[in-house]
Amino acid sequence: FVWLENHSTIQSNIIKMTIAGTLAGLLSSFVVSPVELVKIRMQTQNKLNTNKKGGDACASSPVYNNELDCARWVVKNEGWRALFCHGLGITIIREIPSFAFYFVAYGLLARSAMADILGSHAAPLVFGAMAGWAMWIPTYPIDIVKTIVQVQTTEKGNKKKALNSRQITAKLYRAGGIWAFFDGLEPKLARAAVKHAVTFWVYEVLMGFLRPPSGI
Repeated sequence: FVWLENHSTIQSNIIKMTIAGTLAGLLSSFVVSPVELVKIRMQTQNKLNTNKKGGDACASSPVYNNELDCARWVVKNEGWRALFCHGLGITIIREIPSFAFYFVAYGLLARSAMADILGSHAAPLVFGAMAGWAMWIPTYPIDIVKTIVQVQTTEKGNKKKALNSRQITAKLYRAGGIWAFFDGLEPKLARAAVKHAVTFWVYEVLMGFLRPPSGI
């Protein structure tokens, strides 16, 4: 955004913030996708399964010792491409609009009259929380589909074909209608409010130290 302000002829702050958010979302997707794939596999693994340890319990999914063990299992059984590319497309589809909404929401709020009313300490907390909501509410249905895409294994020799994003979307809608895409939204919004409120408060405090004093 700073680069656009200094080098671009674009006058609209909204357009500049949207471009900045779009690029941030696109670039972050390549890091976020493999990290979230490992996180999702860790969170959804069957804890009773002892298949990897030679036991006789349910063999539907492996038990991972830690995140590194999970990543190693994915690479060994599904390949490097699965670790970095399985779910990458829908991660990009989620990240681009979410970061665009995020940047624009915070930027507009920070320039509004509410910023003067709330003050320099409260404003980043309130606006950060609201930007987090703006980021998640419109893109949460995409996140639901992305999670299901990434929880599916593409293990070599697995005869069960993984569903694609369109098939998962249709299946969810048939099962629960539009509300199936917002299941679990409330705790996500509570987490986002705290996370992004703190993020922007710390950002503004640090920038206050780094910015040169006015008049110099």
